[in-house]
Amino acid sequence: MSKQRTPGARIAAKPMAAVVAMAVAHWTVPAQAQAQEAPANPNQLQTVLVTANKRVERLENVPESISVLSEAEIQRNNVREIEDVINLTPSLTLSSGTTAANNAIFMRGIGTVSVGIGVESDVSVIIDDIPIASQFQAFRDLADVARVEVLKGPQSTLFGKSAVAGAINIVTKPISGPIVYRANAYYTNDHEWRAGASVGGKLRDDFGMRIAVNKSDMPGNFTNLTNGQKVNGSGGRTIMTKFQWNPIKDLEIDFTPHYNVQENSRGVTAVNGFYRAGSPADLATAYMNGNPQLPASLTLAGINPYDPNNRNVRRDFPTGINSSTFGTGLKFSYNLPNDGTLMSISSYEHYKANDYRDQDFVDVPTIARPGETKFSVGNAQFGTYDIRSKTQEFRYVSPDVGKLRYVAGLWWAQNEIDRHFIRGFCVRPSVCTASSPSSPTNYYTDIYNVNRAVFGQATWDFYPTYTLVAGIRRNVETSGFNYIRNFYTDQLDRSTFVPGPVGQDQFSSSGNRDWATTGKLSIQKQINSDWMVYAMTATGYKGLAYDVTSGLKAAAAFPVAPETSRSIELGTKANLFHNRMSLAATIYKTDFKNYQQNTSFVLPNDPTIYTQLNSIPKIRTRGFEIDSHFLLTSNWSMNLSYAYTRPEIVDWKNGPCYQDNTNPAIGTTGLGEGGSLGGWNRACFPIRAGSTTGVQNLTGGIFPGTPKNKVNIGTNYDYHFADRPYWAFVNANVRYQSEYQTNINNDPRSVNNAYSISDLGFGLRQNNDMWRLSFRINNLFDRFYIGNANASGPSYRTGPTSTSPAITVNSWVPPRDVFRFYSVRLDLKF
Repeated sequence: MSKQRTPGARIAAKPMAAVVAMAVAHWTVPAQAQAQEAPANPNQLQTVLVTANKRVERLENVPESISVLSEAEIQRNNVREIEDVINLTPSLTLSSGTTAANNAIFMRGIGTVSVGIGVESDVSVIIDDIPIASQFQAFRDLADVARVEVLKGPQSTLFGKSAVAGAINIVTKPISGPIVYRANAYYTNDHEWRAGASVGGKLRDDFGMRIAVNKSDMPGNFTNLTNGQKVNGSGGRTIMTKFQWNPIKDLEIDFTPHYNVQENSRGVTAVNGFYRAGSPADLATAYMNGNPQLPASLTLAGINPYDPNNRNVRRDFPTGINSSTFGTGLKFSYNLPNDGTLMSISSYEHYKANDYRDQDFVDVPTIARPGETKFSVGNAQFGTYDIRSKTQEFRYVSPDVGKLRYVAGLWWAQNEIDRHFIRGFCVRPSVCTASSPSSPTNYYTDIYNVNRAVFGQATWDFYPTYTLVAGIRRNVETSGFNYIRNFYTDQLDRSTFVPGPVGQDQFSSSGNRDWATTGKLSIQKQINSDWMVYAMTATGYKGLAYDVTSGLKAAAAFPVAPETSRSIELGTKANLFHNRMSLAATIYKTDFKNYQQNTSFVLPNDPTIYTQLNSIPKIRTRGFEIDSHFLLTSNWSMNLSYAYTRPEIVDWKNGPCYQDNTNPAIGTTGLGEGGSLGGWNRACFPIRAGSTTGVQNLTGGIFPGTPKNKVNIGTNYDYHFADRPYWAFVNANVRYQSEYQTNINNDPRSVNNAYSISDLGFGLRQNNDMWRLSFRINNLFDRFYIGNANASGPSYRTGPTSTSPAITVNSWVPPRDVFRFYSVRLDLKF
């Protein structure tokens, strides 16, 4: 395939679906192993097309940092969920929450950790031109995906207000060519299975369709001894459909309904450390919360809490989230006489979910009803989500010829999110307050936002080897919320719900309007036909936030200031050795102001975990990234990705403290001489005279969640049997990440260790890929690692009183591949 690498050389404008049909990115596999949509040179890397600028372009021509996962890489690595994408992309990391609804995607070290619906994510997820309303909706099966584009740095100019740190653009498989039937099946030795089938192609010249169905189940890698069931798994059912109609010349209509049901039991924590003063604590004298009714012999029966690999738990209430999603998109694309394209893209999506959590982490009663002396009920929390989103975009894409090319559009979106949440136990006529042992709460809240914008971006080849890209977006958002709360957890019907007093348990705010302007500017120099360099700056914006969680206070209820970002990026892209090697390297710095962050904290002698939405004045991330692909021979390919990431807190004088009961220099005061906060770190100081809690100046501290170094290396080798109609293949993938801080309070004990994971695959495939049989060993060397060092779990003391010395208890949630597993996969094409 020939390549034109001058800045002005682009792909001729045509209906987006037709162009995307050519855009399946195959960086790292030999050309013979790919769908033959166009003739390819087996001794060159395939051309990669992306839609990062809302027009189809060659990746090498786009002056910004983008990583692409091709369909071949997705298939080879058995990518099923967004977590798998994160594992293969060094610029991404994942912050795991109590359930998938509290997970957060971090881009270049920055993401949003929030337990409330009033805070949007920093990384936008877009599927076929349509952004999802809440990031956690992306934690479901990725079905029928052609490629994933990871757009790094602020993307607000073209992708809107939730792309303040970056965007993940997911492109599903297009409709093209004759009807093709596909099927696949996957099974592992730990009983994960998947099955899928699809049919797609042109039924006639003016009509085509694609239907894909998938079903999956991963039982989990923890065992609940209470009922013998597996937990920390996930499974789902997905239907993706596309219908494409050309009723008249130059008009293309795409209708794309989809449906997904997801069951996720992740978030269950297991005790895997139990010690006092550095030595194993005695189980015989250990009591949960220092309560004589909760000895460790009862609450940890059958569990070895000293085992760092412990996979046994006891639960009498589920943990996880079950959801259903129904949505549809409708796109009109009209080719104008000048070869420009006018588009209308509409969408509607409805997401509903039920989430659960066993908040006392055991399978015995931990709460006594009023008047009782024995515990009779457990501490559970559960709730519902109901999210409705609508979007409308009008877009004009100019012809891909000439020195000036541009995209312009209008945007409208409306999101409505309802949340009901219950925690603890409290029923009338009992006397219950928010300070009771189980911290009971029962609240209903709803958030809305309406977003309107006008945007445009132009590319100008103003000199033979120089290109200027400039974009701007003017955005206005109107938002508000309603919130009602009480502490009676037997009230499950909103129509009869009786909230507490206004100003204490009833809050509302509406019509909050915020205007913002974001932009992007880059200059690109084509050094020669194979090498270019660029400099780019961009700004990002995320709207007003609301702290509508169980600990809502009047001062926190009303809008937290918008979050903004500004990035500077220098980069280069090259195709070397006659297109046998590609290279993209970037250095960057991004500053975030008024960063919206939910943090958790505890008070001395109080087991309750409190959360609060903070607006951190300034944080920053800096780093270096490299993406490289090699075609060592016509049958042997390799890819290398590396990210060096340094996120830091630039200005935050009132950050949360951490407890330190083991430092002899701190002793019982936590403040050294003259201190008064028992057990807190030395830097902690009271928020006011006589206070039992405090804050610390975290300016210059580490922003958590991301390793300094993260690497991914993959390779694939195909071997052809000359006298047989099939090929053999071997592939491998190695990923490494260094240690990293996991808590924003910079507790030196909250550090995840470095680790590397190696995967090995092999198999056979028929010459034209009519069938492919793959075997894979994940975590080849069975390397153990901790995915979440700050997982919450039960508290224990070395005696049956609330003042007995505390025991240090570690808890963990296992990553999918923390233990070695084997898989087999069969792919068929008819």
